[in-house]
Amino acid sequence: MQGFGWYAVPQSFKVYLKVDINVAAKRVFEDKVRINERKFASIEEQKVDIEKRYKLENERYLELYGVRKEDESNYDFVLDTTYLTPDEVADKIEEEYKKWLEK
Repeated sequence: MQGFGWYAVPQSFKVYLKVDINVAAKRVFEDKVRINERKFASIEEQKVDIEKRYKLENERYLELYGVRKEDESNYDFVLDTTYLTPDEVADKIEEEYKKWLEK
C-alpha cells in the first residue's frame, strides 16, 4: 500500500513530502515517463484528478485504520518539495535521516 510505511513500521524514519497542488499537477501532466497513468487534456483536469484521489485515499485510511495520513505529526520529517529539485529533496532527507539516527 503506497505511503503506508509510517503506520505499518512505526520505528522507521517517517518522511512526508508535500507540494503545492498546482506544481504537482504540472509535474504529473508534463511527466513523459508515466505511461500507465490516465492522460488529461489540461493541467487543471490533472489537478482535479489529483485532489479527488488524495481525498479518497485519506478517507480510506481513516475508515480502514483510523488514521489521517496527511497529519504531519505522524512523521519525523516534513518537506515541502514545491521549489526543490529531486537531488535537493534527496539531500535534505539524507541530512535529516542522519540527525534522526543520532537521537
